[in-house]
Amino acid sequence: MHSHRPSFIPELANRVFGDPTRASDWLDRPCVQLGGHTPRDMLGSDDGVRRVEELLLQLDDDQRLGPG
Repeated sequence: MHSHRPSFIPELANRVFGDPTRASDWLDRPCVQLGGHTPRDMLGSDDGVRRVEELLLQLDDDQRLGPG
């Protein structure tokens, strides 16, 4: 897996959600997949950035593969 700086995550969230407000709301909402932490809270470590990136990529795939 490649490594990104934490600022990459909001850019990726904007792309996945298609709207900066929706992306920001998601980044600030506690997430079960992240142990109840917000995605933004996870950006302080390389492992956290990786986990948030993987979750965003999974959400992106689900949106593309889901019913149109």
